Amino acid sequence: MTTPRLEVSIHGDVLPIWRANVEETLSACYRRLPCPGLVLVQVCLLDTVARLRDFLAAEQTALGIISPVGVEFLATHDAWHGVPRITACAERLNSVPADVAQGALCHEAGHTILHGSAEHYRFRLSRETVERGAKRGLDAHALQQVLYYVAIAVKDYEVARLLAAHGYAEGQAALARHQMVIDENDRRAWELASAYSVVRLICLTAQLKLLLFVQPLAEHVPALAGEAQAMLSFLPIAERERLWRVTGEIGAALGDDSKRNIGAALELVLDRL
Repeated sequence: MTTPRLEVSIHGDVLPIWRANVEETLSACYRRLPCPGLVLVQVCLLDTVARLRDFLAAEQTALGIISPVGVEFLATHDAWHGVPRITACAERLNSVPADVAQGALCHEAGHTILHGSAEHYRFRLSRETVERGAKRGLDAHALQQVLYYVAIAVKDYEVARLLAAHGYAEGQAALARHQMVIDENDRRAWELASAYSVVRLICLTAQLKLLLFVQPLAEHVPALAGEAQAMLSFLPIAERERLWRVTGEIGAALGDDSKRNIGAALELVLDRL
């Protein structure tokens, strides 16, 4: 089985041993996962969060990309230049346990396999979808926000499904648990959002990223389902139950085509959430 070539670029004072560990983690992942047609993966390694923030902001400005910068993630994937690329920051990954860092790198490797071309980052909204959004009070900007949250949630589900099927469920569970953090700000944000239907919908849709990520993993690590529901404790019970139910409906509707999956998930969000 062939594996993709890693083309590594270094930004800042990246230690050789850390670079070697990242490359070995990614190479081991590609050896285990089916990745037909994936020939090259660019790997961008940076030393500090400050350098990462500047790097991503500069690229997004140059390319006219309006999605969030993404410095809050442990590692990221993109295909902005037509080639799948993983971006990882030593300061960020060294701040978490080894299994979480490894899970983050494998997660991005999964994205390069499933979402490694620019077409996975373009989505044209149909007139029917725009009209459906308008009935929910969503203008073009708000609908794009909902679409963004739906798209990243669906893609994370697809990656979790792939990795869990090839022996990486525990590592992805560690990554999921790392993301299960709630604080008083979540409760306060919901109190503010719940008074406005559009903001409420966006707030609920934002929770799908973790909930859909957990769904295929819970078949292998059953405790995750309960932990994910507990993370929603800042929501009223009725909202929590509806969100969990819609998450299940979305998962049941997802097949192997990412664009169709995103479209189906968006329809369910607009109709049911």
